[in-house]
Amino acid sequence: MPRAAYRSRRAELAAIRADLTDRGATTDRIAAIVRARFNVNSRVAYRQALGLTQQRVADRWNQLFPSDRPVTHKQISYWEAWPSASGRPPSIEDLNKLAQIYQCSAAALLDGADFTAYDAVTAVSPEAATAAVAVGDRTNSVQPIDIVSRVDAVISSSGSHLVANEADYQRLVQELIEWAQRMHRRDILHWLSFAAAAAAAAPVLIGLDPDEQERTVSALASPSRVDDNTIDHIEAVLWRCMRQDDTLGPAAALETTLAQRSLVRSLLPAVAGITRDRLLSLYANLLRFAGWLSFDLNDFDSANTYFEHARTAAHEAHNTELGALVLCNMSHLATWRGQPRTGIDHALAAGGWAMRTEDDHLRAYAFDVAARAYAMDGQQTAALSAIESARTIVSNSAGSPTGLVYFYNVGQLASTESTCHLYLGSYEHGATVAEQALADIDPTFVRNLALTSLRLGVCRMRAAKPDISRAAQAMTVAVQLASHNQSARLIQRLRRGTKELAQWTHVPEVRQVSEQMVAYGLTT
Repeated sequence: MPRAAYRSRRAELAAIRADLTDRGATTDRIAAIVRARFNVNSRVAYRQALGLTQQRVADRWNQLFPSDRPVTHKQISYWEAWPSASGRPPSIEDLNKLAQIYQCSAAALLDGADFTAYDAVTAVSPEAATAAVAVGDRTNSVQPIDIVSRVDAVISSSGSHLVANEADYQRLVQELIEWAQRMHRRDILHWLSFAAAAAAAAPVLIGLDPDEQERTVSALASPSRVDDNTIDHIEAVLWRCMRQDDTLGPAAALETTLAQRSLVRSLLPAVAGITRDRLLSLYANLLRFAGWLSFDLNDFDSANTYFEHARTAAHEAHNTELGALVLCNMSHLATWRGQPRTGIDHALAAGGWAMRTEDDHLRAYAFDVAARAYAMDGQQTAALSAIESARTIVSNSAGSPTGLVYFYNVGQLASTESTCHLYLGSYEHGATVAEQALADIDPTFVRNLALTSLRLGVCRMRAAKPDISRAAQAMTVAVQLASHNQSARLIQRLRRGTKELAQWTHVPEVRQVSEQMVAYGLTT
């Protein structure tokens, strides 16, 4: 909800406190959000996080420390105004007493840099706290802090397949984080988070139980022993890599995917019949996914090569669904590269094959990529018609997306629709649809959420009546999500969007976006 919806700043502060308290946020986190949201220092933020006036703080001081000289609200005001010329610096003893009233550390009241490691116990991370977002009516649109906290909760979940569960691994990561904490280096923490994600994905056999590992190793030693169960196990690793990419980005999955591709290629010559078709389909999907990862790493030429080989392998395996999906990926790649006519060609071919399948969501996805290409080419009628065709298919579908297009639902469709409006210059419509997409996209699809939040910011920025504050808030969320998902495509678009936003540096939220980009090492 925009600020104008509140009668006063006091009412907005009350809404923020109530909402975050209901969600279990600590005083430290509420103060961090207040500080960023209203551009105040920590002494003001902690007082307002507790709902105290300066007079109430003075009263508590005098009750707790009756032997001291009485403190007035004016003294509290001087301490809060410092280091401006109108303020006066509090002594260490003064800070200690304020900290006792606010139930925080004295150091937290000095506005120093915060290198605290992420606390996985809470749903709202310190990074999310500094996102500086409004809390309001969630029935109209999802709020940015909800997005970041949802993602943090998914990634930090102890039962998640995205995080190693071994006690030794967790202990090692914690020790490394504590070491980096002592070094006071945010870039070290950033590197460690990336390294931990990559380490969790690297081995080809990760995610398999001992029996499954033995079966896969036996097949590698003797390819003639390949059977459906062996293929099941290798597919399980691919599935894990795909889900890691959705959340953590391409670098965490590429090495494993390429190793799997080599493994399956080595098994192909020794199998025949139905088993060969199935193994060849797996090989095609590995090539397709390697292409997708290369695409997301901005290695477009490699991506195109992988996709071409994947299409050939899919057709050789008589896998119509996979062939259609590869063509959808090729369309997406071409459009992203600024080649919409090629994107249209691939999308029409994908649609032709998809219509021969019984997969509703695959058919809808073919219309989806076509809409994206039509919009970039300026064909508004064709683009919006394709969106409506996709929406009709998804609406009439009996079930949820599964299999190859597990990622495609109403949230992804809305995200693509916002892309079309952005290409077509309909920025207000683009912002409205992007907000809906953020509410509907599953939080495990971090890259999709980040790109959609970025697009929301760009649409708000380019609208006939720009809302720069809210545009910057949306982009800040995209930066926060990009710290989880190291997608080169995402980071490149973030740099482009924040560069365009930089012309409004007089707006506090815009300056915060730049600070966040630097803090997470996302600048050039």
